[in-house]
Amino acid sequence: MSVEYDTLISGGQVLDGLGGPSASVDVGIRDGNVAAVGNELGSARKVIDATGCVVTPGFIDVHAHLDGNVTWEQVLKPASGHGITTAVMGNCGVGFAPSRAENREFNIALMEGVEDIPAEQLNEGLPWAWESYPEYMAYLRDRSFDMNIAGLMPHSCLRVYVMGERAIDGQTASQADLEQMTTLVAEAVAAGAVGVGSTRLVGQKTRSGVPAPSLAASEDEYLAIARGLGETGVLQIAPEFNQYPRAEEEMDMIIRVAAATGCKVTYSLKQTNEFPEGWRSLLEKTMRANDSGLDIRPQVLARPTGAMITFDANRHMFSGCPSYKEVAHLPITARFPELQGRAEQIITEAETAGSGYVRYYPRMFPIHGEVNYEPTQEQSVVHLAQQRGVSPERVLFELLMQDEGTAPFLLASGNYAQFSLDPAFEMLKYERSLPGLGDAGAHCTVICDASATTHLLSYWTRDRVGEKLPVEEVVRKLTSEPADFFGFEGRGRIETGAIADINIIDLADLKLGVPKMHYDLPAGGRRLVQPASGYKATLVAGKPSQECAGKLI
Repeated sequence: MSVEYDTLISGGQVLDGLGGPSASVDVGIRDGNVAAVGNELGSARKVIDATGCVVTPGFIDVHAHLDGNVTWEQVLKPASGHGITTAVMGNCGVGFAPSRAENREFNIALMEGVEDIPAEQLNEGLPWAWESYPEYMAYLRDRSFDMNIAGLMPHSCLRVYVMGERAIDGQTASQADLEQMTTLVAEAVAAGAVGVGSTRLVGQKTRSGVPAPSLAASEDEYLAIARGLGETGVLQIAPEFNQYPRAEEEMDMIIRVAAATGCKVTYSLKQTNEFPEGWRSLLEKTMRANDSGLDIRPQVLARPTGAMITFDANRHMFSGCPSYKEVAHLPITARFPELQGRAEQIITEAETAGSGYVRYYPRMFPIHGEVNYEPTQEQSVVHLAQQRGVSPERVLFELLMQDEGTAPFLLASGNYAQFSLDPAFEMLKYERSLPGLGDAGAHCTVICDASATTHLLSYWTRDRVGEKLPVEEVVRKLTSEPADFFGFEGRGRIETGAIADINIIDLADLKLGVPKMHYDLPAGGRRLVQPASGYKATLVAGKPSQECAGKLI
C-alpha cells in the first residue's frame, strides 16, 4: 500500500476554527497542507494519536513586539509553547525598519522606552542588514522560526525615515512628506507588510522623555498612510485609552480615516482604573461603525493588563531604595542572601520614601502555586497587610523573597477596576473583537501575556466561575477570525487545502505554570517565560514547531 500522507492525526475531536461543533475525524497532512479531513484516510509516514484531545488550527497572536527577536533567534519565547503558529509584530509604531544609519540609535531608544527592551540588548542583537522596510522583509525571508511571523510597518520609524529630526521634534508633516509616506507604505505592503502599526499613547516615549513621533501625526497623515495600505493592509493603533474624552476623539478620527479610505483598523481596548466605564463608549462607536460597513476590530486581553513583578524586573517598588541599590547588580542567587540581611532596612526605606507603585497596591496579588488572573479584593496585598497590621511594603518584600528571591506577584493595572474580569468578558464577547495585546517580546522582565492564548482557552471555556464562552467560539477568535482579518490565506482553519498549522491539545490538562526568568537574550538579557501543559503537539506547515519551519508570511 502506498503512503498517502506525511502525517496523520487520528482519534481527535477536530475544531475547524470556523465556529462549528467538533467532529470525530482524522486529518491527513501532505507537503505542509491539509490534504484530507475524514475517516479511514489511509496510511502515513507518521501517525499522531490525538485520542482524548481536541485538534485546532494554530493560534494567531495579533499583537507582538518580536521585531528584534526575529533577527537573532529562531525560538520566539515567550510565545513559544502556547499554541501560537503566527505572530504579528510591528505594533504600536515601534520597530527597526525603515531606518537610516543615523536613525538607528533613536529607534533603539524608542523601543527601549516604549516596550522596555534594554538598549544594550538591542545593540548587541540587531544585525542592521537593511535600511528600507522591503529590505527588512527580504532579510527575514531567509530565516526560519518556530512559528510564522508577519510584520506591520512601524509608524514612528516611517515618520523618522521621511522627516528626520523634524519627526523627533514633533513637527507636522508637509504635503511632500505625506506623499512620500503613502508611497513607502504601498511599497512595504507590496513587499509583504500586513499594514502599519501606530500609537497615540502619551506615555510612550524614550527614557529621556522624547515622545513617540507618531503622537504628532495629524489626521491627514493617517489618511496618507491609509491610502498606501490599499484594500488589504491593516492600520493598527493604540488610542490614548488612559484619558477621556481624548480617547473618544481619537476613536472618532480612526473611524473617519477608515470611512474615507476603506482601510481595515484594529485598536487596543481595555478598561482603565481611572475611567472604568470609558471602554464602553469606544466599543459602542466601533459597533456603529461596523454596522455602517467598516471593518474595525478592538483587541482585547481577556485578563488583567499589568505585570508580574519579581526582584529581577527592570524596575520594582524596592529598586530605588539605597540599601537595595547596593546589591542590585548581583545575580539573584548572590543577591538573595544579601537581601535577607538587609530586609528591615530596605522595607523601612520603601515605607518612608514611597514609590510610584503605591497607587497599584490595592490591585497587587500574591501567587501561590499557580496564577489566579481573577483574584478577589480580599486576596490583595493591601487586604493581607491590613489583616496582619503591617505595611504593604513588608508584605510585598516577603512575597518577592519566596523561592529564594525568584517568586513573582501579580500587578493588575488595567481590566480590573472592579476586581472582576466582567468588563473584559463583555469586550471579548463582541463578535468582531480579537484576542490580543500579549506584547510578546516586550516588557520582557515584567510580563508574559503571550501566554494569554492558553489562559483564554482554559479559563474562559472551562475554569471560570460564572459565564463562560463556548470552546468553538474561543478557537474561532484565536484562528480564522484574525487570519481572515489580516489576509492570512489558508490559515486559521482545518479544511482540505489549508496550511497545516495545527494544535493538538489535551483540554483537561491545559493549564499555565508560574512564570520564571530566563537569562538567554543578547547582552545577558532576561525574560519571563510562562510554561504550559496540555499541548500534545504544535505543527507549523505540518512539522513540529521545534523544527522551526515557520517563515515570514
